[in-house]
Amino acid sequence: MLQLDSGFELDYSNIYNESCIQARDIQNFERAIQNVWRHTNILRSTGYEEGHLSKDGQPEPILFYQLPYISEDGINTPEMMNRLHCLREYARENIDTVISIGIGGSYLGSKVIFDVQCGSFWNNYTDEERQGYPRFYFAGFNVDGPYLEGLIKTLISQANEKGKDYKVLLVVTSKSGSTIEPMANFMILQKALEDHHINYEVTVVTETNDDAHPTILHDMAIKHQWRTFSVPYGVGGRFSVFTEVGFVTAALVGFDIEGFLAGAASMDMACQEEDVYKNPALFSALLKYIASERYGRIIEVFMPYGESLHSLSDWYVQLLSESLGKMSNTCLPYGRTPVPAVGTMDMHAQVQEHQEGRLNKVVQFIKVRDWNTSLVVPNLYSEYDKLDAIGDIPISDILNSALDANREALSIDNRFNMTISVPTLNAFHLGEIMFMHCWAVYFESILAGVDAFDQPGVEVYKRLIGPKLQTIKQS
Repeated sequence: MLQLDSGFELDYSNIYNESCIQARDIQNFERAIQNVWRHTNILRSTGYEEGHLSKDGQPEPILFYQLPYISEDGINTPEMMNRLHCLREYARENIDTVISIGIGGSYLGSKVIFDVQCGSFWNNYTDEERQGYPRFYFAGFNVDGPYLEGLIKTLISQANEKGKDYKVLLVVTSKSGSTIEPMANFMILQKALEDHHINYEVTVVTETNDDAHPTILHDMAIKHQWRTFSVPYGVGGRFSVFTEVGFVTAALVGFDIEGFLAGAASMDMACQEEDVYKNPALFSALLKYIASERYGRIIEVFMPYGESLHSLSDWYVQLLSESLGKMSNTCLPYGRTPVPAVGTMDMHAQVQEHQEGRLNKVVQFIKVRDWNTSLVVPNLYSEYDKLDAIGDIPISDILNSALDANREALSIDNRFNMTISVPTLNAFHLGEIMFMHCWAVYFESILAGVDAFDQPGVEVYKRLIGPKLQTIKQS
């Protein structure tokens, strides 16, 4: 068990033991671990990853390691925090509904923040129950006509109910402003609001480094005098939840940004520990790499327990896929296929395969030890033994008992699994969990010989879709 002072725990006993990965496996990687630290030291001291180039073939900085720290000369600055605070208070006073429009990292990280802070029923609460924060919806993460039609109907209904004082804030997040899904959604929503005479404002989160040569979305913001926040240069979308990309959502729903960064900073310090057994990200990366390359466990099931962490699985799928699924420096393909799951739901959907299917998986559990809920199952039908067995038991104890039973069942058959647990679910511990995995995929990329920060495979379909859309436009 690897334990941090914060209460964060990494239980690796069900993957690192005499029947699974063993000490001699770790010992065989001493030189590889030295190479990890060589790369890491270069990255932290220069801001560049050895061998990494942008999609244009130019050297490109890699700066995710700076993100936990607020400083005048950093990515996250005091001035940025002040602007986010102003946005928060403005929205509470003036905005009824927010539509966050983005895809990939511009959506997935924000969705985690929203789900942890707000839960599933936020938009059904009264203004008082939301403490003045606006209703919040997501769009742009797909090009789904029926979904968008339903959202437009919802906005029209809300506007009719409140009247002329009703106001919508469209938050458009795109590094370039040319990404098809969010921009198509934005233009449809904008026109729908105008057609129905609904008041709205626009805030954009985009690359704003060069006013002389602005991106499409930045140029639109300048022309229309829209409020702007920045997609920072040197931070890929899958890491951007720790930037203004995620923090605009955080501000608009009252999420504790400072606490989130403090958790990430605490984890960043732990990830600088050179003893592999004391470094949660490095040890996790090493175990998963050995599990893949020596034991054939090329699939990772990422399984938090609790519905508010469901979207954390989706965020991790992108982080793992885009960081590790590519050609290595030995010209061989590498990657572990991520499978999102959530407990207990997927105990009734996937676990049969986990328990008795092919021996090709590592299961990563995420456990919250105290859910801070007082709900207890009432003992209403004690005449039935199986219902009497769950009567008078706190619902969160049932959740965690299910997790413990699942991991124990897998372990009986030597099926590889690890458990990350935190004392409770708050911004600090969420920051710990997410930033640990940012470092873990970087460490594993060095072990595997892949560039964690490019995504050449994504560019292939992007090149193909443009001509197809042009053909439709001309037909």
